[in-house]
Amino acid sequence: MRATRRALLLTGASAIGALAIPAISRAANNIKLTISHGAPPYAKMLAELGQNFSGKHPETQVEFIANGDNWDPLLQSTFRGALVGDLPDGTWQSLTYARILAKRGISQPLDKVSGDVEKLATMGLSRPLIDATLVDGKNYSLPFGTTIPVVYYNMNLLKRAGFSDAELPKAWDEIVEIGKKVASLGGNVNGGYIEYTSGNAWMFQNILGTLGGRMMNPEQTDIAFDGPEGLQTLEILAKFGQTNFDVTLDQARQAFNSGISGVHIRTASGINSVAKAASGQFELQVGQLPLPNPNGRLIGAGHGFFMFAKDPVRQKRVWDFISFAAGADGQAILAKHTGYLPINMITLNDPKFLERYFAANPYHRSVVERLPITGDQFSFPTDNTVKIVDMMADEMRKVVTRRSEPKRALAAMAQQTRKLL
Repeated sequence: MRATRRALLLTGASAIGALAIPAISRAANNIKLTISHGAPPYAKMLAELGQNFSGKHPETQVEFIANGDNWDPLLQSTFRGALVGDLPDGTWQSLTYARILAKRGISQPLDKVSGDVEKLATMGLSRPLIDATLVDGKNYSLPFGTTIPVVYYNMNLLKRAGFSDAELPKAWDEIVEIGKKVASLGGNVNGGYIEYTSGNAWMFQNILGTLGGRMMNPEQTDIAFDGPEGLQTLEILAKFGQTNFDVTLDQARQAFNSGISGVHIRTASGINSVAKAASGQFELQVGQLPLPNPNGRLIGAGHGFFMFAKDPVRQKRVWDFISFAAGADGQAILAKHTGYLPINMITLNDPKFLERYFAANPYHRSVVERLPITGDQFSFPTDNTVKIVDMMADEMRKVVTRRSEPKRALAAMAQQTRKLL
């Protein structure tokens, strides 16, 4: 039978359609995720993270958008985006924002795509870090990295001051004592400095945590830092005030990097830059923060990925990406490009990973030992958080500069905090 022109056209159209449908399906299956961040200096790290993920998941591309130059500006940008309905699929933010992002309905719980909390533990995340992501029992972020306070030592100055021990100091009194001896060298030499003005009262939280104390009770109905541990925290700061000049944080960092300060306590994320400054100038050693209480813990300044997407398909893709970031490959990329500490305990127990990690970060050997007892920083459940921590920093400054006694400062901190809560 002879085919008509119409039949041929229909047949051809059907054939073309048959060929096109799989291509259209594949195209429809491709998704580009947008992830906001506030860390332009780490653009290269994020680019490699996205490229490696897409290499394993070619149907998903990731675009990183800088919406600020730090955590706080990024948070404000997120609030503005939520108001006008212009949010990305996810964000890389400080874990301390988990509660406020969840309470405002901006971030979406991960439980539906991640499984329960116990599954997060099987991924290698420590329980204290998982707890930092929970709001009303639901998980709102997947941690990516963290940092903790460490003690930086200028061994040249310590040796000049008579330090000859085989091991670095392990107790607060030992650290303060060697700081005093370095200060006694005279001239423009600074004995020691602790970054008590770090944001969110982070250093106060850490010393308090190592002593077994807490900022608030578990129900968050009242403060808990005004007990014996809080007083001891301020007493430690008062002792540090005997080792240094009254300088700003930036001046103290410059003094240590220039080789004229003996002891400096700051975040471990600064190790790479400090090591670079010390190279060829003085011998640098990095030690652990003392842990007087066997049940004490450290307070990290963690960060992680939050999910804003509400569409189930996009949520699944977001989960694929952030779980990749928290896995071995993502953690290796983080360690390669930044001074942040990986948070995956399984990865950190892998000899091959550790070999590569310590080759790139030799000063981190003693630091990663503390990750199993590291949680995340606390934020007061009030819009007055900034006022509270600024007030605490002022009171700590009075203690360090010997303008107030620890007992008086603690009473003032407690009274003002309760009023602002």
